[in-house]
Formats: sequence, C-alpha cells, structure tokens
Amino acid sequence: MSAAVKKKENSMAVGTVDVNALDRVNTGIVQVSVGLVVMLTGLAGIWGVASLISAMAQNGGLSGMVRGFMAAIGG
Repeated sequence: MSAAVKKKENSMAVGTVDVNALDRVNTGIVQVSVGLVVMLTGLAGIWGVASLISAMAQNGGLSGMVRGFMAAIGG
C-alpha cells in the first residue's frame, strides 16, 4: 500500500514526466560531473609533474633543486 501511495505522490509531483527518465537524467548528470572532476584532477597532477621536471632541469637535477629550496627557506 505504501509503495502505491509513494508512486502516486511521485507522479503528482512531476506531472506527466516519467520518473525513471528523470532518474536516468540525474544519473547522467552525476556521471558527467564526476568525470569532469577526475579530468581536472588529472590535469592538475600532470601540471605538477611538469613543474617538478622543469625545476629539476633549471637547477641541475635533484641536488640543485634541494639546495635551491633550502636557500629559499633559510634565506
């Protein structure tokens, strides 16, 4: 009985739109949003790796980069 009442409430709330269609649309929106976040996170990671490689190339490798970092911290 409760399921029939709930279905009736849903159909009244959305009018003539199929509730399953709304669920599919919401699922698609969530999937696109998560994909966008994952893509931007990957882009930020690639940017970080490129920056690290650039810093190592400009400072003569890992030891030069550490030495430059310590000089920046210590003054």
